[in-house]
Amino acid sequence: MKKIVTLAMLLALGACAGLNKNTVSYQMSKYDSAKYYVVAADGQTKAEAESKALSAMQQDIIAQVPAADSALVGDIIANAKAEKVWRDKESKIKHYYALAVLPRSKARAILEPRLNQADAQLVGLAQQFSSPADPLADLKVAYKMQPVIENRIVLDDLYQFLDESRRSYQAETFAPYKNIFKEKMRAVLVGVQVDGVESAVLTTYVVNALNKAGLGVVAADDPNKVLLVKIEAETDNYNSKKIDGLVWCSSSAAISLIDMQNNATFSRFSVHERAGTSRYDDSLRRSMQSIGESAAPQITARLEAFLKTR
Repeated sequence: MKKIVTLAMLLALGACAGLNKNTVSYQMSKYDSAKYYVVAADGQTKAEAESKALSAMQQDIIAQVPAADSALVGDIIANAKAEKVWRDKESKIKHYYALAVLPRSKARAILEPRLNQADAQLVGLAQQFSSPADPLADLKVAYKMQPVIENRIVLDDLYQFLDESRRSYQAETFAPYKNIFKEKMRAVLVGVQVDGVESAVLTTYVVNALNKAGLGVVAADDPNKVLLVKIEAETDNYNSKKIDGLVWCSSSAAISLIDMQNNATFSRFSVHERAGTSRYDDSLRRSMQSIGESAAPQITARLEAFLKTR
């Protein structure tokens, strides 16, 4: 039998105030760490010590995998038992101590079917990808896969934490899907066309937002683009009637989002901003920066809504 105290055990021990570490370590060492996940706690009564040990185990799991579903963690904890309730006669603190003991095999028995189910879902969804590839249709499938992938990652984090080997569950099966959403996003090429003054300023904001969203960005004349962001910017300037020397610049941008495969505009909106400085050029640049800050997140949000529902 292995006489090893795992990292999880040590973390749990550190969280239990007032424990006699030598006695607790000795009691924990009686469990084979390859077969059992063990956490300790103390209390004024036997019942309190048992309850606190099971609660400490649940808290430890959640601390290690915060995204884990609470109901699932509860199912796992239901397979743990409070054992080895004792009182250390030599300790000045006459508390009761208890160990929460979870057979690792029972945790695996709960997690493995869920992991297998997620893998089967991903295989089924992957079969819906177009051949030859259709970027928009494939991304719609990838959107369906995304929550399954996220759930699978959390399940695997739980599996690794509760398994003695700390190895991922069937990593080779899951590997092809881990980055598939990002790959399908990058395959959707978006052209950006901005006409009007200070177009470079506005273009920078839009391109940065599209890159952050994970979409591929190409020149407006790229023949492989599947979407086009078309912006027509206009500006007007006038002197302030209240503040001498202040030059206002009022700018607007008419934005169209176009599905190039169907040659159809699926969203149109406008953004208006103004800025005032002592120089027209500065006012113009600042107003266009404000346009970019306002328009860029709206563009990505509308594109995402289109891609999800198309």
